[in-house]
Amino acid sequence: MNRIVRITSLGLFFTSLSCSPSSTPGDSPSDSAQRVIEVEARPDRGRSEEHNLEFEARWNELYNTPHDNGDTLVIGTIGDADSLNDLTSAAITGSNVIGLLFLSLTRTNPDFSHAPSLAESWQFSEDHLELTFHLRDDVFWHDGVKTTAHDVKFTFEKQISPNIGWATIKWKQFIKECVVVDDYTVKFIFERLYPYQLMDAVVGAVLPKHILEKVPDEEMVSTDFNRNPVGNGPYRFKVWKAQQYIEVEANENYFAGRPPLDRIIFKVVPDQENLALQLKSGEIDFMDGVPPRFFEELARQENLVAYIAPGRSYSYLGWNLLNPLFQSKKVRQALTMAINRQEIIDSLLFEFGEIPKGPVLPIIWAHHPNLPDFPYDPEKARQYLAEEGWKDSDGDGWLDKDGQRFSFTVKTNKGNQIREDILILVQDMFKEVGIEVRPNILEWTVFIGDMDKKDFEAAVAGWSVGLKMDMTTIWHSDSINDKFNFVSYSNPEFDRLNDAAIFEMDSEKAKQMWWRAQEMIAEDQPYTFLYSPKDINFVHRRFQNVQMETVGWNYNLEQWWVPKDKQKY
Repeated sequence: MNRIVRITSLGLFFTSLSCSPSSTPGDSPSDSAQRVIEVEARPDRGRSEEHNLEFEARWNELYNTPHDNGDTLVIGTIGDADSLNDLTSAAITGSNVIGLLFLSLTRTNPDFSHAPSLAESWQFSEDHLELTFHLRDDVFWHDGVKTTAHDVKFTFEKQISPNIGWATIKWKQFIKECVVVDDYTVKFIFERLYPYQLMDAVVGAVLPKHILEKVPDEEMVSTDFNRNPVGNGPYRFKVWKAQQYIEVEANENYFAGRPPLDRIIFKVVPDQENLALQLKSGEIDFMDGVPPRFFEELARQENLVAYIAPGRSYSYLGWNLLNPLFQSKKVRQALTMAINRQEIIDSLLFEFGEIPKGPVLPIIWAHHPNLPDFPYDPEKARQYLAEEGWKDSDGDGWLDKDGQRFSFTVKTNKGNQIREDILILVQDMFKEVGIEVRPNILEWTVFIGDMDKKDFEAAVAGWSVGLKMDMTTIWHSDSINDKFNFVSYSNPEFDRLNDAAIFEMDSEKAKQMWWRAQEMIAEDQPYTFLYSPKDINFVHRRFQNVQMETVGWNYNLEQWWVPKDKQKY
């Protein structure tokens, strides 16, 4: 019988459905017969500037205990990387590879606080406007050159360059300057005081100045480095076969010691069905984001272990607010009430999802637990629509107003079966209240291009939730012409509240402000928030010391290892 292992902030505790002896922290599921592991969310300490000694001790434990080197981990992924340069990468596969090749100033703990990495320590000035990092002096780029403060300053200057357009550029907007104090000391100077100064300073991989300094900003997107990177992390780049695989190998000279696995391969498999088949057959060792429909079958495989974590994402049906159809708040509320979101979850996600009422999920400290909701109620939806002038005036079964039928197209991307199925379900649900919906399923690049150009009426899409409590990027009026406020949401009252909350140092005062901001979003319904899925990941049971966390399945990927007698490659 499978057992559920609950990972809590106090370590590993086991709730057993059998009489098997308990495992000790760090034991592999392969030794203890635990095949389903439930990961519990940690309290969000992303605003903290203190070291968490518990997590630091746990991280360092690997290097003080016996373990075997060798073997290969094959990770299955639907999409290829776009770039292995943090300045130009936007794809999740690229981000996952970059995390193995490059160091950041700090490492993110499971509770979103910070731990030493390239920086050994840091401290703020008395006025809290200067943040000084003291770097390790034993970190080398993979070509043998030392990593120094000059690389940190160079990276910052490239991150804020408008000609490069780094995806996270807004996280640096309140940093005035980065100053090299000496080869292993660097200082960030801020324009003003705010809670996420440490997080903003450390976000992003540090890059090699001696290789990239001659590349003009305008050519950064096409430099050869993007496909042949030189990092300073636990793994070195080996080869990239486009649309086939990316392979990295252990860095024998890594400051913390050689990582246990010889190689990690990111294998591109174009669809989820084939990924699941290859996981069963052993062609791949790991699959993240497993669709719930595959869970029962994969959980029966004795060579696999499932990790189930609280979701860091949500899916939504977004309304283009530039379209007159969706400019009435009451109409948008009616559209939400016309959708049976629980039926969507029961049909497509089973027990692995829940209905979010807003854009801030429970893993974030400022999550509002009691937002106003618009539950499924087709009669009330018809009433709201009638109050806004939408009635079936000609008896054809479709609502109309001023001679116009309530009809629109909903776009989504191919390759995500749940989203494709949602389009069929909502088409039927809207038909019940007299609204005509036309599904339009597009290739990913076409879909994203249309969203960027605001060439859509409505769209089913999703967001992964960042670790920083800031709603600017998706919801602020100033972001309408940026990449991510696709629906062109604009509420001046929300803007004022958001702008004040991001600088509020008192966490309780800030929480009240963020709660009010979330209430505005929930009331305005620029999205119908469809579902937040749990993260389902499967890994071959031969891998030891696997510590998947809400912060990411790859939290301690560099520390996974395989006993000699179980190694495959």
